[in-house]
Amino acid sequence: MIKTLRKNAKYFYFLFFLVIITFVFWGVGSVDKQHSAVVAEVAGQKITAERFWREYEATKRLYREIFKDKAAEMEQNLKEKVLEDLINEELLLYLAKKYGIEATEREIQDAIINDPRFQRNGIFQKDIYFQILRLNRITPQQYESSLQRQITIGKTFQIIMLAKDQADISDETFLKSFLKAVKANISIKINKDALS
Repeated sequence: MIKTLRKNAKYFYFLFFLVIITFVFWGVGSVDKQHSAVVAEVAGQKITAERFWREYEATKRLYREIFKDKAAEMEQNLKEKVLEDLINEELLLYLAKKYGIEATEREIQDAIINDPRFQRNGIFQKDIYFQILRLNRITPQQYESSLQRQITIGKTFQIIMLAKDQADISDETFLKSFLKAVKANISIKINKDALS
């Protein structure tokens, strides 16, 4: 499995952001977060069980689409991987807030306008944008808020990767080491009972 992950390391980041986009479209809706169990808390930010299970199911579907017959092998320890990804996402947002990294209105607009799902013949169509959001039961404010969050995570990730100065260390190893160092200095609480 490690060999497969190393061989496909360049797809790791693609997969990571694909999962994020999946979350944006299927993970946002009318959610009563106050009544949902908390799976983890990262620097005061709660990861709800509902969010965890939604992400888990989306990742599972994605693995089955990408890895087909090898999906079962890739799904080993999937709960732990999804939880780690959600914690890492919160860590990146924590760093973004700490260092004033945020998505601008222009970046959000550009992301929407350049998204091929909202285009016809290469041109942004406002009616398609609203229709797709309506079909997914997402308001424009919810979508744009999620998009702002994901752009902020992406920018923070890029800044972290600029700090890498050793070519012999993979991006994945560098990021894991960096986030591990951050984890050592902030409060992270995990409720394993909410994962069963």
